[in-house]
Parts: sequence; structure tokens; C-alpha cells
Amino acid sequence: MLKLLVVVISLASVVAANTNNAPTFNASKTVWDCTLETVGDKPCEIALVVEPFMSMTYYDLIDGDRKLVGYRARYDEEGKLVLVSTTRRPSNGSKLHQPLTVDGEFRPLITVNGQMPGPTIIVRENQMLHITVYNELPNVEGISIHWHGIHQRGTSAMDGVAFISQKPIPTHESFTYKFKAFPNGTHWYHAHSGAHRTDGLYGALIVKDNKLDLLVVDQPEEYTLLLMDWQKDPSIDLFYQIRSSLGFYDDDYNVFNDTKALDNTQVAPIPFWSGIINDKGRHYNKDGQHNFAALNKFSVAHGSYYRFRLIGAQALYAYKFSIENHVLTVIATDGHYIKRITDVHYVIVNTGERYDVIVSADQEIRDYWILAETLEDPELGDPNFNNRIMNHKAEAILHYEGATQHFSSKNVSSTWSCSSQTCHYVNCPYVPVKPNIDCTNVEKFRDAFNTSISNPKLEKNFTTLFYDFGFDGETSTSGSSVDGINFRFPSNLPSTDYEAFRADVCPGRGCDHNATDHCACTQVIDISRVKQGDALDLVITNSPGTKPPDNPESSHPVHLHGHSFYVVKVGYPVYKSNGEYESPNEDIECIVEESGEECERFITVEKMVNGSFRRLQTVRWMNNTPPAEVLDRDTSFPLKDTVIVPYGGYTVIRFIADNPGWWLLHCHIEIHQLEGMAAVVRETRSGQGSSWTRPQAWPVVMMATLLSIIILMG
Repeated sequence: MLKLLVVVISLASVVAANTNNAPTFNASKTVWDCTLETVGDKPCEIALVVEPFMSMTYYDLIDGDRKLVGYRARYDEEGKLVLVSTTRRPSNGSKLHQPLTVDGEFRPLITVNGQMPGPTIIVRENQMLHITVYNELPNVEGISIHWHGIHQRGTSAMDGVAFISQKPIPTHESFTYKFKAFPNGTHWYHAHSGAHRTDGLYGALIVKDNKLDLLVVDQPEEYTLLLMDWQKDPSIDLFYQIRSSLGFYDDDYNVFNDTKALDNTQVAPIPFWSGIINDKGRHYNKDGQHNFAALNKFSVAHGSYYRFRLIGAQALYAYKFSIENHVLTVIATDGHYIKRITDVHYVIVNTGERYDVIVSADQEIRDYWILAETLEDPELGDPNFNNRIMNHKAEAILHYEGATQHFSSKNVSSTWSCSSQTCHYVNCPYVPVKPNIDCTNVEKFRDAFNTSISNPKLEKNFTTLFYDFGFDGETSTSGSSVDGINFRFPSNLPSTDYEAFRADVCPGRGCDHNATDHCACTQVIDISRVKQGDALDLVITNSPGTKPPDNPESSHPVHLHGHSFYVVKVGYPVYKSNGEYESPNEDIECIVEESGEECERFITVEKMVNGSFRRLQTVRWMNNTPPAEVLDRDTSFPLKDTVIVPYGGYTVIRFIADNPGWWLLHCHIEIHQLEGMAAVVRETRSGQGSSWTRPQAWPVVMMATLLSIIILMG
């Protein structure tokens, strides 16, 4: 028996050591088109290899494989890549792997199949995908990938959130995600572990509509734009720095103070460095000079219409997207068609959001600027940094076929002048009163197909929950929280070890700051008692409370996994006559239960007393009377999965409880999520959710073990 056990263990060890076998890829393959590679019901097999790279670096190619011998590069003033003079240079005739230029600056990053962003995946709606992810990041923590926009109906274990739906994929191991591509639309994939996403672990995931033909050029492999705000240092380094309270400094050691949007609310706590569209962009120094890095070109034919898909992959800065001399038509957001919004100059894309726009190539045949600019207002904020805000942008070029006019090194400050005309914006995080700015915000969107969520169950079985996304957490540097609680990922998965998982769950609802300043735990929003198929309203507030900070803070783009939701209402704060923030929205109140007085912090708080929960304070509609829009049960509200919650205001989202599982709800700003602005929604009646599929090595080991036993026992 001992001999048998030794043989079994030995065979299992051999198999486990060879289960990864990560393939190598030619980084020139930027698209994985499943609509061409598979037919019928056969799953599309995809392999994604995650590994480290350095930007602006040539690598030796030996037998077609990249080796860890690199040669640093830079751009000269003619925009040409040249090798930096070093003591070690490639010999004549060497084959070199072309650099990932990104913003033209040298820094480490993460690639997928040798590129950043990763390859665009194009699939048919309802097509089965088998995506094997190989973790080739050496000696670091594990990774996981979330398929943003995919509902994962019946496959919640494939949602890709580390420590919620799966254990992270260890170094030199692999994991196969198996799920159905639903719903159709513009989606994306990205890391949901640590700070890997904003170091390069992301890419586009386009689910083609099987029925609708918009009669425009719809080639997602050519006209998908991933927008990113790129930093000079790896994301985890920035996270450590902001938590240290050291602050950020420019070259002259001027400390960075938050820049402001038009409404005088915070834009971002970290200085802008570079903007990139797909894999290219430029860094501008403090004198306004760029580094001559290359930009992407998107070619169009005069007289044709094109569908451009915009994906907000940013770490924290929202972008306003525009194309010089071309007004846009917005047709979809977050994978769902809306009634067309025409004559648009700017589309604001927050991190996590997607917008589909139609571009008519009807202008003079030449090149035009494509810009994604930050929402910073150069007239507000820190004067040490405001003179640079005009260069806080990502750039690309719209190239008309046959054009002879090019401007690869020309600098522009903006595509439209809003001083001589009214500029039409879509998706502002505020209600501007500035002259010549008109906004069509998300609460004004309408579903394209007049879809109604009227349901006879809504009147009888309707649940409304209030949760506040703000900075009431543990300290001023890590205060990102939901109801005052810094979210901490559990040690055990809720779907596979529920009893152990419960040990990490918060002991009550909200943080009782009168009792403790430290509220860090796994916060669960329990909707398991909502009957499957019924709807509920989640009122997401962003309230400063009765003692607001000295300076208005930021809006939050909030993402719900596992669902698309209806945006029922956005409640904005009270503004001054000049359009700047003045005070919180007055539709919502918070009452201290014992005294009946107004709460200092607008969060619902319950604590455990003698084995049962005791309500200490309650957030609710003012005088228990919701606004008229919230009472509407039969309106074609727009569907989204990521939505902005304005500072001092709130957003009401309505979704149907029809997808059992454990789903993360979080701010999509990377640093806010890392600090703890998140909660997990429990949408399952039992403790267990969908079962977790172990990493690929384990089934192979078990099969090898079983086979060995059968052979040895004869």
C-alpha cells in the first residue's frame, strides 16, 4: 500500500509540474475573432498569457521567442525610435522584438499575449468561451480576470473576482474560464486582483449582435478605443504612496493639491501623467512639450459611417471624448442600445463605462484629432499644476483615406471651442450652469426598444436599500468605504466554504463610529430574501453628511457585477449661481433612532445586541416620501452596469433578482476599490453559490491519480 501511495504521489507531482505549458505568442496578433474560428455550438478556445514587460524596450528574438535580454529605446525629435546608447547593444543582424511604446516613457508593465492592452476578443452572442489564463508573472501574488459586462448566468464562479468567485491563479499556474457570451455589446476584460488592471492587464471583449444591423461600418477589430490614464510608476507603488500621506510632488517639489471639475469637486488625488488610446500616447512635460511618441491612426473612407466603441479602462480620471470637426451620435452604453443622442460634441467616459458612437466621415479629406481630455478645469484648483491641464489628454488621429495633410507632432489644446457655440455633452457628473454647455445626462437616456420593467410583483414585493459610497472609513488616507466600512476580501470563498467565510463578514450593518474608528471587514449586502424575479431599488448615495470636508470630494463610478440595472434617477446636489457645488441633495435624510436627530454621517447603522440586530440610525427618503421618478414602474429607463454617483447626490439603480450568486458592488476608481469602497451582494438563498472550478492543474492531478490507482490495482 505504501508503494502504491508513493507511485501515485510521484505521478501526480509530475503531471502538476507540467500542467501550465504556457504558449508563446506573436504580439502582432491583436485580435482573437471567435466568429471566424468556430462554428455551431463548439466553444471558442482562447489562451491568454499574462507576463511582465518593459515599455520602450527592444528584446532579443531567438527562434521566434522573446528572451529576457532587452535594449532600451527612446523617440528622437523626428518621432523615430532609436536605441539608447549603452555598453551592451545588439549585434548586427540581430532580430529584435519591437517595443511596446505606450506613452513613450520607460517603465514596467503587464502584458497579455505580449501586448498591452491584451488582444481584442470578438465573439457571437451566446457563444460558449473557454478562456485559459496563464499566470507568468514571476514570484508575485496570484491574478484573476473579470469579464466586465458579462452576466455569468449560472456561472457565477467564472466572474473572476479574486477571493469572491475564485482563488487567485498562482504564478506559473493556469485556469480556464468557461462561460456564455451574454449579453451582446461592447464589454471588456480586466484584472480583478491587486492593482494589476491599471498596469496593463485589460483588453476589449466585443459580443456581436446576432440580429441587429445598423448599416454602418462595424469592425470592432479596427474601431475599438480603450482609454487609459497612464502613470509613470506601477499602480501599487502609487497606492502605497498615497496611503503614506507623503503627497505627490512635481519636478520643483511643489506639492500636488487636488484639481477641480467645473462644479469645484475633486477630479483626482494623483497628478495626471499621460493619456493613452489603445497602446499609444504621449507624455507632456511641465513646459507643455511632448516626447514625440507615436500615436494611433484610425482610417476612414469619405462618405461612410463608422461605429466607434469607447471603453473606459482608466485608473481614476474620467475623460471627455471628442473628434475634431465631427459631431457624434451616441447609440449605446454599457452594451445596451439607447435612443439615439445626436449632435454630440463630447462624450464623458468614466472608468468602467462603455459608449458606442457613430461617426460620419463627411468632412474635408485630411487628418483630424481624436482627443480624450480630463474633466479638470484650469480656472480652479492648484495654480502650480493648472497651467499643465491643457495637456492632460489622450490623443489619436482620425485619418481620411487619401489625405496628404498630416500633423504627427502638432499640439492642440482641444477639439471644440465652447466660447463661440454651445457644446453638447453626454454623461456629465454634474448639472452645469456654465454658458454654452448643455448636458444630456444618464437620467435622460431612454432604452432604444421601449423596454418596460412593469411587473405586477413590483407593487407588492418591492425592496429599497440605501448604501453610501464615500470617505467615512478608517483614516483620512484609506477612508474609501461603503457605509463607513473599508471592505476587506475574505480568506474563504462564500460559494465553497460558507461557514468559514462568515468569520470575515461584518458583525453588523454600517460602521458605528461612536464605538470604533476601525471598521474593516467583508461587508455583505444580503438580498437573499428578495424573491427570484422580483425587482429592488438600490439607492447609492455620495453624501458628505452634516460635517462636510473643507473641499468637495469626488463623484464615484459604481459597477455591479452579474447584472445590468435600470438607472431610475440621479439626484444632484445644490449648486451655487456659478455652477459650483454648494450643499448635498435634500431628497434623503438620516435619522438617529433614539434621539430623532439628524445623523452626522449619512449611513445606516445596525449592531448586534443580545443576539439580534439593533438599528442605531437610518437613511431613508426625506419624510419617507420618494421622488416621483422612483415611484415610476413603467418607464423605459436606460440599462447600464456602471454609473456615476455625483458628489453630494445619489443614483437609484433598479435590477431584477434573477441571477443567484455572490456579486461585487464597487467604485471602479482603482485606488478607491483598493482602499475598500466595495461590498459583496449575496443573491443566493443558501450559503452556497455556484461551485468553484479549481485551477486547471487540479483536475489533471486527480485524473492522473485515479488512473494510477486503476493501473496499479490491476
